[in-house]
Amino acid sequence: MLTRRIALNAGDLNAIMDLETKLHPQGDLTDVYKLLCQAYYGPSHMGKELTLIQSSLEKELGKKRKIYMPVIQDIGNRKGFYRISLDLIPYFPKPDSEPIPLSSLPKKLVKKKTEPWQIELVSQMILDSCLEMDVDLRSWKSTWRRLWPRIEARYKPAESVVKIVQQHVVEASITHHSKRFKDSYQPHYRILHHKVLKRSFDIDA
Repeated sequence: MLTRRIALNAGDLNAIMDLETKLHPQGDLTDVYKLLCQAYYGPSHMGKELTLIQSSLEKELGKKRKIYMPVIQDIGNRKGFYRISLDLIPYFPKPDSEPIPLSSLPKKLVKKKTEPWQIELVSQMILDSCLEMDVDLRSWKSTWRRLWPRIEARYKPAESVVKIVQQHVVEASITHHSKRFKDSYQPHYRILHHKVLKRSFDIDA
């Protein structure tokens, strides 16, 4: 697991939100809040028990129907975490293989069978991408207060949505994606740290 929280500056945050707006224009403040929680804390909110991580992944793989794009989404400006589509999992090479250039994958992924060892591999990589420490409530509140003026000016969210998000800030909990986001994109992904992802894929190639 990771021992240090990701440090993001104003330029990083602008790049992350620019990309999110481009990829998911139907998202609202709850989706942006979820994105920023993931950008700072990675997959830690999903728990740190390998069996539970694997069980959750198996269930989601079993119920998803459509290919989810993008294949990967940089949510750390090349120094933090990535969202990876669950449709990338069947393309993961064996652990002792050389990393595969991401550019060598088909531009449009097709449905492929996911092998049990690939589920086990990615589950371990998710655990390795978690932070050792729990979310520091005081630190997260301070971070959100610092980010809020920029977010408010950018998205001009409805007051009803602001109240929902502020309650999650108080609890230091993560939101679900909004209904509009789910209906528009049918998201199915997991979060991996860039160093962990690079064990399997050359994301710079």
